[in-house]
Amino acid sequence: MCFLSISEALGVFGEPEKSKIDQLQMDLEQIPSTFFALFWLYTHDFLYISPSIEKVTGHAFRNFEKHGMVFFTGIIPPPLIENIYQTMYAQAEAIKNHPKHLFADEFLQIKAAVYDPEKQEIPVNYNAVLLDEKIFDPISYLVLCSWIDTRDKSAEEVHQLERELRSKLKAIKQVYFQSKPERFAFLKVKNKISDREKEVAQLLAQGHSTKSISEQLHISFNTVESHRKNLLHKLEAKNTAELVYKFRSIG
Repeated sequence: MCFLSISEALGVFGEPEKSKIDQLQMDLEQIPSTFFALFWLYTHDFLYISPSIEKVTGHAFRNFEKHGMVFFTGIIPPPLIENIYQTMYAQAEAIKNHPKHLFADEFLQIKAAVYDPEKQEIPVNYNAVLLDEKIFDPISYLVLCSWIDTRDKSAEEVHQLERELRSKLKAIKQVYFQSKPERFAFLKVKNKISDREKEVAQLLAQGHSTKSISEQLHISFNTVESHRKNLLHKLEAKNTAELVYKFRSIG
């Protein structure tokens, strides 16, 4: 499903964040020889695609609205597809392992190409930021990305467009974080929770008692209690019910 705006797709309706994102979207729309999109990496669902994709690629905008990533993948030269996705996944994995994770100023970057309607290749540079995540296996990231048509442009012209685009993408990311302070406060904490603590939290969320958890994980009653107290501290929760609520909010 494609939304009408980035703010709508992100679920940002409060002010002033919505107005800021809407203005940044308008700024992006004015940058020549580019188009941009919002989608979930791995699950490949377009949430938003800019109408300027028609001007850059020559393909009707309605095709991208109706068929989304399926149509877009169909205009990528087949020899490039595997390398594009492998590079994207590898870079996303590197960001995942970054100490600041989603909060790092890191970009996905790929040189690629798309076909125009006559099957002529259009060289494009891809830049993207990670905005959010869903805990799947593998993790699915919410990606805000842009493509630059590099035809007939000098290296300096391309770099200037990249600097401008990256500035806008980064600004949208910052406003999005500001619009959901509770969620991103939890996500910051998530990286500080150990794997064993996650196991304990998951079992608490399923309604298991300390005694049941100790038996399932083959650890002592006191060890489970220690993990629970650490979780209460890290999640700034007053009790187990609030701990479970905040843990679920992380994803």
